[in-house]
Amino acid sequence: MRTVTESTDTPMAAPSRHFRPMLVGLGAWTNHLHFAYDAVAVLRPQMLVELGTDRGESYFCFCQSVVENRTGTRCFAVDNWRGDLHVGGYDEATYREVAAHNEKHYHDFSTLVRSDFADAVARFADNSIDLLHLDGLHTETAVRQDLERWLPKLKAGGILLMHDVTVRNRGFGVWKVWEELCARGRSFTFHVGPGLGLWEKPPRRPQPPLIESFLSAPNESSAQFLSEYHACTAELHQRIAQSWNDGTIRDTYFAQQTTVQVFFSKDGVHSEEDSVLARIGHDEWKELALPLPPGGYGAVRIDFVSAFTTIEIAAIRLRKPNGATLFEAESAEAFNQIRVAGDATRLPHARSLRIQVTGLDPQLYLPHLARTGDVPEPVTVELKLRVSASERSG
Repeated sequence: MRTVTESTDTPMAAPSRHFRPMLVGLGAWTNHLHFAYDAVAVLRPQMLVELGTDRGESYFCFCQSVVENRTGTRCFAVDNWRGDLHVGGYDEATYREVAAHNEKHYHDFSTLVRSDFADAVARFADNSIDLLHLDGLHTETAVRQDLERWLPKLKAGGILLMHDVTVRNRGFGVWKVWEELCARGRSFTFHVGPGLGLWEKPPRRPQPPLIESFLSAPNESSAQFLSEYHACTAELHQRIAQSWNDGTIRDTYFAQQTTVQVFFSKDGVHSEEDSVLARIGHDEWKELALPLPPGGYGAVRIDFVSAFTTIEIAAIRLRKPNGATLFEAESAEAFNQIRVAGDATRLPHARSLRIQVTGLDPQLYLPHLARTGDVPEPVTVELKLRVSASERSG
């Protein structure tokens, strides 16, 4: 890893002070984009590897820094681009969009490795990676296996970034592995959003001042950097909110796909922990099957994270493993039992349920399901739907 001495007179003069991310708001990485940009700018790694890229919010931030700071870094994104237990499954639209963005902007130094982590590790020599970012499946077992395979690939004195290190629900176990890892080398935890861990692989070595300020925290420099990052992140969230308010979200990378989120509960009080996800591309009919765990719930809600689209639903079914149907709608009469709420407007249609998304939180409430016991069989939610861009008004 090539390090440089920063020539700034003030710790506030981070490289990211002029950074404007090309891609933002695609997932849970928005709070850390400015630090990620700075990490590449000051570390100037020869090789950067990301494990778990999804739509590319973090990875393309790294790549943007490579270009704008002329670091000469070779970048590799490793992902199967099928989704997992925690982010939900998704179709080929995700990989197509990531590949297209990579080809357009970063093809000369960035390589997409479509593979499981375990299969891709053999492509990289031991002690060859300067900056490694781990953001894969977040169970404790998966994280331990990933680190066992990949830490030998990280150079001594190299930097590891781990995402979601403060999440303690939804089956996440990163926090436990992270706490153990912190005892093995210098580290810093960004306690914002789902948390980001910064770790130096022993033995200790001199790092660029910005990185050193965090690995030696608490100190005045790290406090000032954190304050600056907080302000920059607030501006990004304002920018995202404004794009929803003025409709320009339609023109962003975010708007090319729709996330379908199914909530389930016993009493109609829904939470993120009790939900399942899938993400789909637009303009084609899609068939989804989202399994819900056993639990004795009777209330099911379907949300869409979709930027001002029209969603046509031809069928919704809730089935038990033996094929028995708990609820079925594939006619106008049946769809009338479903309540449309939140940022959505029901549109007239002779056969389907057709809604226009008018904001960030459209909701469909299915009729209450009769509970069959305290530990009933699991249920699968089946949907046939098509999402298309709504015509602009005015």
